Order: sequence, then C-alpha cells, then structure tokens
Amino acid sequence: MRLLAVWLTVAMLMLCEPLVLYAYALPQAGGFTVRGTVRDAQTGEAIAGAAVLAEGSSTGTTTDATGTFRLYLPAGSSTVVISYLGYERATVRVSSGNTTLKVPLARSSVQLSEVGVVGQKPVHDNIRSVQSGITSLNINTIKSVPAFLGEVDVVKSIKLLPGVSSVGEAATGFNVRGGSVDQNLILLDGAPLFNSAHLFGFFSVFNPDAVEDVTLYRGGVPAQYGGRISSVLDVRMREGDREKFALNGGVGLVSARLAVEGPIIQDKTSFLVAGRSSYSDWLLRKMPNANIRNSHAAFYDASAKISHTFSERNKLAVSGYRSFDEFGFSGDTLYNWTTNAATATYTRRFSSSLSMSLIGVYTDYTFKVKTEQRVNASEYSNGIELKSIKADFALATGKHAIHFGAAALDYTFEQGRLTPTSAESQVLPVQLQPEQALESALYWNDEVRLSPKLSLMYGLRYSFYANYGAGQVYRYQPGVPKQERTITDTLSYSRGEVIESYHGAEPRFSVNYSLNERSAIKLGYNRHRQYLHLISNTTTISPTDIWKSSNTHIKPQIGDQVSLGYFRNFTKNTIEASVEGYYKRMEHMLDYKNGADLYLNLTLEADLLAGEGRAYGVEASISKVSGRLTGWLNYTYARTEIAVKGATAEETVNKGEYYPASYDKPHTLNLAASYEMGKRWQLGATFTYSTGRPITAPLAHYVIGDFIVPHFGDRNQQRIPDYHRLDLSLSLLPDKARNKRWEGTWNLSLYNVYGRKNPYSVFFRQVYGSPPRAYRLAVVGVPLPSISYDFKFR
Repeated sequence: MRLLAVWLTVAMLMLCEPLVLYAYALPQAGGFTVRGTVRDAQTGEAIAGAAVLAEGSSTGTTTDATGTFRLYLPAGSSTVVISYLGYERATVRVSSGNTTLKVPLARSSVQLSEVGVVGQKPVHDNIRSVQSGITSLNINTIKSVPAFLGEVDVVKSIKLLPGVSSVGEAATGFNVRGGSVDQNLILLDGAPLFNSAHLFGFFSVFNPDAVEDVTLYRGGVPAQYGGRISSVLDVRMREGDREKFALNGGVGLVSARLAVEGPIIQDKTSFLVAGRSSYSDWLLRKMPNANIRNSHAAFYDASAKISHTFSERNKLAVSGYRSFDEFGFSGDTLYNWTTNAATATYTRRFSSSLSMSLIGVYTDYTFKVKTEQRVNASEYSNGIELKSIKADFALATGKHAIHFGAAALDYTFEQGRLTPTSAESQVLPVQLQPEQALESALYWNDEVRLSPKLSLMYGLRYSFYANYGAGQVYRYQPGVPKQERTITDTLSYSRGEVIESYHGAEPRFSVNYSLNERSAIKLGYNRHRQYLHLISNTTTISPTDIWKSSNTHIKPQIGDQVSLGYFRNFTKNTIEASVEGYYKRMEHMLDYKNGADLYLNLTLEADLLAGEGRAYGVEASISKVSGRLTGWLNYTYARTEIAVKGATAEETVNKGEYYPASYDKPHTLNLAASYEMGKRWQLGATFTYSTGRPITAPLAHYVIGDFIVPHFGDRNQQRIPDYHRLDLSLSLLPDKARNKRWEGTWNLSLYNVYGRKNPYSVFFRQVYGSPPRAYRLAVVGVPLPSISYDFKFR
C-alpha cells in the first residue's frame, strides 16, 4: 500500500510535459491573456489570494499559492487593479502588447488603515468569488481583536465568525456548521495539527509573529482539501524578509515572544525564527485555593522557515514547528503534550500557465500523564504520527483556473500505553496495539467564468483508505450488544496486510450568479469523507483524547452539505452584507454508551455507538470594511442533532429519536469593532452571546442503603445557562510620521468587562430528601485586565 503513494506521485509528475505543451497550445481568440505575479514589495514574498480585477467589469481572479495569476481580457486596453487586505492597491494599464506583469504590493503606510476588521476577502471579492462560506483574515485583523491576557489568538478570532461556535470558556476546539471539533482540518503551512491549544484551551498554538494569514473554509471547500467533513482552517506562515534583518516581539502578563528574520543570500534566501514562552506560574501563586496555588502550568512553541529562490521558476521552502505544554495539579499528576511538525514545499513554474507544488509533511503529536504518587507511580501516553506527500498542479487556461493532483498520507495511531515508573509502583503495564493506515486521494478542481454574470467551481476528489496490520480484530456474537464476554473469535493480521479498506467519491460544486456589480446569489454542494475519529468523553478537545482509525468496526464519517446565500454590498462597497442557509447530513457519527470506559479499553469499539447526524442553520452577517469605524456583526441560528438507533436497547439512545448534540447551540451573536480615535489611538471591542449547550441532568435519586443513586433523564435534554461576554481594548500605536527603526505598540485590554460568571459546565450534588442541586463551574468569572507591549525593529 505504501508503494501506491509513490506511484501516484510519479504518475502525476509524468503528466507534466504533455500539460505544458497543452497550455501553450490553447487558443486565445477575441481577446488576450494577462499573466503575472504579485509579491510583497518589502520582503519579496508571494501573496496568495490577492484580488486581480479588471476595472469597470466583472472580470477577475485571485493569485494562487505562488502569487501567480492569469486573467483573460477582451481586445483593446484595460486597467487591472490588484488588492489585498493590509496592502496598498496597485493599478496597471495593460494591452495586447503588455501581457506579462510583476506587481509589488506595498504594505499600507498608515497602520490604522491596516487594521481593517473584516470577515471577507478584499473589496468586491465577496460578490465575485465563486465560493461561499470562505473567510480570509490578515494577521493585522486578528491583532485588532481584544486579547485574553495580552495574547493575540488566531482561534479566538475564528470563533467570532458566522457559523463558528465553541462549547464555552477556554474550549480548545471549535465547531463549524454543526460539526464536532474533530471534523475540522487545521493546517499550518500544510501540516495537519491534532491539538490547536495551549493550556487546555486558554491560548492557541499559533504565534502571531510567524503567521501571514488565515483562511477558513466552512462551505465551498476546493477538491484539493480533504480528510474532514466540516471545515478547513488553513494557516500560512510568513517568509522572512529577503532584503534586511528585522526583529519583532512582545511581552504580556503570562508570556513573551520574539521573532527574527532576514536574508541569508540577498534577494534569494531568507529565514524566519519565532519563539514564544510562558511564565504563568506567578499568577497561580496568587490564587486563594491551595490546590491551584500549588499547581504548575507552562508552554512554549517555536517556528522556523527558510525560503530559497533558485530562479523565477523554482523555489523551495522548508518550515518547522514545535510546541510543548505542561500542567501539574498540586504536584501529584503532571500532564504534558507535544507537537512536532515539518513541511518542505518545492514549487516549479513550467510556464505562465502551469505550476506545480510538491509538498512533503511530517507531524507527530504525543500526550503523556505522569503520576508521582509512590504506589501509583506510572506514565500513560498516546499519540498520532503522520507522514504525507502531495503533488498539486495549477493550470490557468483562459477563463479556467484548474487544480489537480494526488496526495498520500500514512498514519500511525498509538492507542495507549501505561508503564510503571518505580519499583514500588503497584501499577501493571498495559500496551494497546497501535493502528496503522494509509489514506490517498486523486483530485481535480476547476473554477470557470462562464459569462460576466455566471461563475462555476466544480471538482471531484476520490479518496482511498486502508487500515493495515500488524494487528488483531475481535469478532462479536451477532444480534447482541458488543461486550468483552460476547467475543467469539480473534483474527490476526501480519505486518502490511490490509485489515479493512474504504473508498469513495467526494464531488463539490459552487455557482455564483451576479445580479449586478453589488449583489450575487451563491449555491454550493460538498461531499466529504473523514477516516479519522477523535474518541473523547468531554465536549471539547482534551489532551487525554484518542485519535483512532476507521477499521472493521468503525466506519468513516460522510458529510453532505448544501448551501444557498445572498450577498450584497452597499455605499460604494464599504458595507458588505450576506445571508446564507445550509443543510448538512452526516453518517456514522460516533456517540457513546451510558457509562462508557475510554481509558486503556481493549474493546473500545464495544462502548461506541454510530449514529446519523443532521445540521441546519442560517447565517446573517454585515461588515463595515473602511472608515474610522470598522467591524462586523453576525447572527447564526444553527441546530445539530443525532439519532442513534441500534439493534438493542443498550445500543439505542433516546428511543432512536433525534436529540441535540453536546455542542448544539441554536443562537449565536458576535460583534467585533475597531474605532480610530486619532492618529495613534485605537479602541477595540467584541461582544458574544450564545445559547447554553445541552447536558444530561439527574431528575431524581434513589437511596439504597448508605448510597445515593441518581436517576438521569434522556440524553442532552437540559441546557446550561446562556453565555455572553464583552471585551474591550485600547491601543497606542507608533508614530509613523517619525519614521523610526524601532516601533512600539502598547495594548490595554479588559476581558469579561462586567464579570459574567459564564458556566463552563454544571454539576449536581445529591442531598437526602430533596432534588439534586445544580452548581455551575465558571472558568473566568471576573473581569481580567492585561497590558502588553509589542515591538518591531528594522
């Protein structure tokens, strides 16, 4: 099976030369084609996703990952406008005699104009773009959102977008359009990350000094992405400055960060090294609770990227990432989790029409728990390792923008290991067998403008998946619930032997019909297959969770989503508004039996239940993208329900009827705003409101001898109180007029302004002679002020 991945890649590379000849031979009657590249004027870095528009018409495109574009124009001369959030617009006059462009974009000279709090791509692109449900955020936009304890956070900014929610305060993951947290593909320079949080969700793992931009696909996902059924969060790291050295950093209450960048070979090779580390224990020492006061919490992350340009046609970029977290509660138990990731990307431009990116990725995620009590001294660990290779081709032919390629991913799932760590320990060693799997895919995606009013994106991804040995598979007695005592046989597979395989087509299409230059209607459909599952007994991602492969007993998840939206711009495109509805069906969603045991369970599949899910909702959003006051307001109505109907009562939940998922939150309202108070002062504010998530509550209790036994109602039929919070920030920006090499920004922020004790969870205590009493657990129940200082030296 591993050879299949190599052969797929070789086959795609062998197609290269014929495609080059085809690209040169395409007819261009009745007009001419403009080709070009868009780069950062200061660093020379390619700008992906820049809008390239023909002024006065509806003709436009965007740059690809290499900053390259191809635009077909009618005969004569035209004015082409190139724009990207955080950069000055560039205007170029073109004609049939001037068809090759190199466009440098300068960063906005006034910092306040960089901080456009906007949840869409550049002006007009929300109308012209074929895809719906896609949002791009520049890092300057993310930095304008009030920060928690001074830490700029990519994931917290994503949670303010329409269709995105989380289960509560300090939640690690996020939910997109009714999907669970494991249904989001999170990429850092193309490397999948399996845990996106520091300190159990208080901070994300992305260092803002190393991030260029962030794109969230929650609707129209191109065929080159796959493996998850809800969304793709694509985070792209910056390349270093190719002309001069620079220093960026910041200091806050709980952490500090530093980034160094510059040229290795002038105008050819650049580097970027960024690091961040916490010193949060001093805050824990101030806590009144003795257990918390004696706890320990720390994290660090490091990012590095080297880019080398061999020629105008050949480029190599290598990036690496490492994060580490450690948390100890009262000195007895120490948790730590680590992520290591590396990406190598070789880009080859064969012509102005055809380019190729060959991408190799390695990711390793490991979680450990160390118990230091003498009789229980032990270490528990689990994790997941991924190695992948992908060949991606981009072909621009007249009105078509085509992506096609192949990808292969090899997984190793460490299911759990428990090892005693001292001679006095009474813990017995346990080793669950690891799982291995190979996922591969072929894909093809075409974006075409059929007419000035009608655009279409359509594509197909066909994925293959094989769970292979060495390993053992239990057979269970048919017609009765799976339990250890109902095992009838054990099948053994040798190393490399296929245990179970799956495959299937994943079609996608999006249609954009422009009513006029200011409004459009978009329709989309996506099918995705997900072969990985997160096994968790919590509503949010926890380091103790287990990533597991689809196998004989666990089928892959399949998601089908259809969406329809209306998009409209007002007042010379300074205000963008949209209303979008969606409906999604999900197959083989996992839930759990009552009393399920997930820790070192040799028969884990016996405690899992497969159900059918449905999600539907409406997202309304309005954004102001220019002026002294910028920001967005969005409202989402969303429902997510699951039905689990097994062959027996033990394998059925709530009589087989649909019930709310644990992250179902019907109403969500988000406001983000930035106000320019003067040349150097900026005020930021965010407000969020959401319905409380569902819980299963005890309705009564029984007294049996000296024991109180609770009686629970149907699953997820009650809810915790609603969530709402206001955050404020005030920034003092550097004086651009003084043109100093050192620039400093002070930021004051206040998190949870009115001290709302938002419940993260609710627990119950049984009392003789009275109903169960409910108590709420609030993670942050008081206003939290913070101050931070960011600096740049060039």
